[in-house]
Amino acid sequence: MLLTSGCIGTVDRADFEQVVHQRGGGLVSSLPAGAIAALRQRLGTPGLQAVVVLLTSPDSSGFRLEVPDQPAQVTSYLDDNPDLASPDAVVHLRIAVPSRPGEFDDYSYANGVLGSSTPVRVSASSGPDDETFSLADVPVLGKIEGIVDSALAHSGSEGGYVSSILVNRYGADVLVTVQVTAPRSISVVRFDRTGAFLGIQQA
Repeated sequence: MLLTSGCIGTVDRADFEQVVHQRGGGLVSSLPAGAIAALRQRLGTPGLQAVVVLLTSPDSSGFRLEVPDQPAQVTSYLDDNPDLASPDAVVHLRIAVPSRPGEFDDYSYANGVLGSSTPVRVSASSGPDDETFSLADVPVLGKIEGIVDSALAHSGSEGGYVSSILVNRYGADVLVTVQVTAPRSISVVRFDRTGAFLGIQQA
């Protein structure tokens, strides 16, 4: 569990975050697993449909997401949630409301706690058929440590850490975009829904 106080023992918050970054970013499989379990219990259904799943590393100084060919649903999510900086590792989710087609709620989960829902205003031009995906069909969410290690290895960035992991649909496919942030560069590493490496580019 990541603590939220400004000082952790004799370790300052900034120093603590630096240590977490040096260890890869602090993102682990238990984070989305806990969020999904909590959502299933609260919503009373195992069949969750998501529009966006975004894991963010602890960083109190600010949050920046670089997504090549960013789809409209990701842009909409970021517009609605402009400040995602947090001193904790967090998973942010946009979830389809069960039994209410076309309606969505935003949630965040950190330190074992699922936050309250925030209703989402959606465009009449978009809908669940072209934006949502089943969380049960994204096994990579249970392999976070593996794709963190793979992204860091492929980036080859000195001093780099995984600052975010984004899961969303691109057309018919569900892709995973891992952002590796380093002092002199930002690399974007892509995986498919199973965790297979697809490619890398500089942001």
